[in-house]
Amino acid sequence: MSNKTLIVDGMHCQKCQKKVEDALSAVDGVASVSVDLDKGKAKVELTKDVNDEDLCMAVLDAGFKAKVKHGLFK
Repeated sequence: MSNKTLIVDGMHCQKCQKKVEDALSAVDGVASVSVDLDKGKAKVELTKDVNDEDLCMAVLDAGFKAKVKHGLFK
């Protein structure tokens, strides 16, 4: 399994957090999701290779902007 971290813009409350969790959980290949509302981050554990664009589009469809973190930033 692999992991990816997304930076999510626009979350303000637990309802926002739940929307992001649900959206990412619905993406094929996502095993689990952990969203940190205070830090504006979502960590996803993957069962297979998932395109960054698919993750970001799921968050966008939920009403928020997201980008996948790359490199040394965790």
